[in-house]
Amino acid sequence: MSPIRMLLVLALAAGAAQAQTPPREALDGIDPVLLVQGKEVQGKSEFKVSRGRFDYLFASAENKAAFEKDPERYEIQLGGMCARMGGGATGNPADYFVYDGRIYIFGSDDCHKKFVAAPEKFLPRPVAPMSTDAADARRGRELVERAVNALGGADRLDAVTTYVETSSQVQKRPTGDAAVTTKTMYRLPADVRVERTVSAEGRTYTSGGLLTAKGSWYVGRDRMYPQLPEARPAAEQEALRQIVPLLHARNGESFKAVVVAAATLDGVAEDRVRIRNGFVDVTLGLEKSSGRIHSVSYVGRGREAEFGDVVLVYGDFRDVKGLQLPFSERGLFNGEPYENLTRTLDAIAINTPLDAALFDATTTVK
Repeated sequence: MSPIRMLLVLALAAGAAQAQTPPREALDGIDPVLLVQGKEVQGKSEFKVSRGRFDYLFASAENKAAFEKDPERYEIQLGGMCARMGGGATGNPADYFVYDGRIYIFGSDDCHKKFVAAPEKFLPRPVAPMSTDAADARRGRELVERAVNALGGADRLDAVTTYVETSSQVQKRPTGDAAVTTKTMYRLPADVRVERTVSAEGRTYTSGGLLTAKGSWYVGRDRMYPQLPEARPAAEQEALRQIVPLLHARNGESFKAVVVAAATLDGVAEDRVRIRNGFVDVTLGLEKSSGRIHSVSYVGRGREAEFGDVVLVYGDFRDVKGLQLPFSERGLFNGEPYENLTRTLDAIAINTPLDAALFDATTTVK
């Protein structure tokens, strides 16, 4: 699966129509409490529980009570997202598989087969706890401020109200290379709109996404489609881990930073600071010599949607209104070069006026 700059819009489009629909019957009416025990027993309509986007049926009042006591154990996992694709790709509640006592569903037969072959590859990793040591937090904050100074200083960064970047990349796909151009518009602190053009197999098509404090949407040709809440983590991680919006948010209440072990990447000695802000969880690598951001790392997905270690190495720094910003990103996945995460910034604009309608989900912008 190819990561994108925001919202995983191609996968999310498949779930758009489901965002406002009534609950669907889960598991073809099979009792989930018995299903996790390896038994496929039809539930009864008189024993029904509606939870999230699904209606669950049970074979007995006792099983219904067991579900209501511990729903997280028996319900469809991942909020009903495809267990292989995750993000915003919805699953079919009739296409299920039980792994390690939990029920997962899938968006396609191919996803089902690949998950069953290696479930551990596709399930989210447990999130490592952040250090609670005061000295680690103090040193983490010092590194954040050092990165801000190397970027151009707090005054210049905090004066940014809009940030627009246009990038290009070539993605490797099973059907051949795809040329991708992405325009990402930020209205800081956290409104983001993406407009994306893909040229592949002799065709060109566009897609888009919108992320605001009120929700997230898939932007179609003539309207916007609300996305499921389960899409939010992937959307924020993709959009808000970029250097300018990430560090611009450093004074917010949810922004946490702690120092982690130093390392060397591509021969460059780095100080490292882990940052968490909302659903964003990344580690910045700062050049020890200058404080400039050399890399960002996080847990992400590869070509087959498997989880792995993502590293983006920054280069070609240029001055943009006093900020020193990278115009190239070289992607690595589990230590190997990854073209789908490699891109070139064609243009960056700061404090360019943006039409408010671009960030209004009730307005169609043509």
